[in-house]
Amino acid sequence: MRIGELAEACECSPETIRYYEKIGLLPSAIRESNGYRFYESSHRKWLDFILRSKALGFSQNEVRRLTDLANAPNSTCQDVHELIVDHIRDVRARLGELKQLEKSLLRLESKCIDETLHECPVIDELMR
Repeated sequence: MRIGELAEACECSPETIRYYEKIGLLPSAIRESNGYRFYESSHRKWLDFILRSKALGFSQNEVRRLTDLANAPNSTCQDVHELIVDHIRDVRARLGELKQLEKSLLRLESKCIDETLHECPVIDELMR
């Protein structure tokens, strides 16, 4: 299949596919005699893997580690488990940060009054 077909099948852009190829996450496409890229079913499998990993919030480096583990003959499920546990720890830390952000925003919102912008306590506080 060509890049447009792969992009449509995986619901991403051709630019995304080119990028993942460029950085080595996605194996390079076969080049046809006319220069067009040709993708096999294995490309779709790996692109879906990458996109699902990204949808779960894995960083580019984590996705690379996952693809490396998936390709390594000696890797174990324990290796993947450790990466997942690390990722869960990161997600929980971000959730804590988001809770703090929410508290700060709610505090600022509570200061909002229906006055002119020159008397806005939120703007005043942010300008400090």
